[in-house]
Amino acid sequence: MESTNAAPPAISVCIVVRDRPESLAKSVNSVLAGTFDDFEIVIVDDGSAVPAQECLAGADLLADPRIRLVRQKPAGISSARNTALRMARGRVVTVLDSDDELAQDGLRQIDQLRERTGAQWIYTDYVEIVGGRVKVIRLPTYHTSRQMLRSVLLRPRLPFKHSGMSIDRQLLLTIGGYDESLRIKVDVELVLRGLTEGYLPVHLSHPAVRFHRHGANVSRRRLAGLRAWSVLVTRYCRSRVPGYRLLVLALRALSEIGKWLVTALGR
Repeated sequence: MESTNAAPPAISVCIVVRDRPESLAKSVNSVLAGTFDDFEIVIVDDGSAVPAQECLAGADLLADPRIRLVRQKPAGISSARNTALRMARGRVVTVLDSDDELAQDGLRQIDQLRERTGAQWIYTDYVEIVGGRVKVIRLPTYHTSRQMLRSVLLRPRLPFKHSGMSIDRQLLLTIGGYDESLRIKVDVELVLRGLTEGYLPVHLSHPAVRFHRHGANVSRRRLAGLRAWSVLVTRYCRSRVPGYRLLVLALRALSEIGKWLVTALGR
């Protein structure tokens, strides 16, 4: 389902999905219900057992020309995100996880900040939903790429949310898209790579995304996460201070173990 005859939109909302049919329609409808209308939705089905096309058909969404869908054999999150990037036609790519939803004014707020500041890379506050509890997560603002890079490496909770993150499409292509050698933490790697190359994301102090935290979240794979962090710290922690990398790795390990304990004991 593709239509490329219309003029390119301002924003391509890119959704990658595998086996989350119950939430995909909600994610798509949250974009369609927004107050900003210069967008397309690019959906990459990374080999779901139940094809995303069936889910969209059941929700009566297949006929909407703003929705572009492609299905590929299971290849992993990075490959699927790069497929979405290649399909996207908008000036800006906005990432939306398949179990998250955009706030009604989310895209408008992002577009207004981009127009106002010329920002090529934007991250936003978000609403976290755990069971029946709802909490607005306010993220920090940074003034230098070095400062934010240090925070990504050391802060127990990441200082950004990938879902809702908006990046100039040409910039994302220029820096190489997503690293397909990694299976998880690909969002962290992308941000660290951008920061290392001197790109500082601009903070939108407005909750543009509703994030549903649940047991199926990819980020819950703590042991694999520790291995991924080891790769990222080795790659991007470039301090000349003796033992600094080991200290960062120890802090990341404590952070991941702490999150696992919180999950195991119940939030």
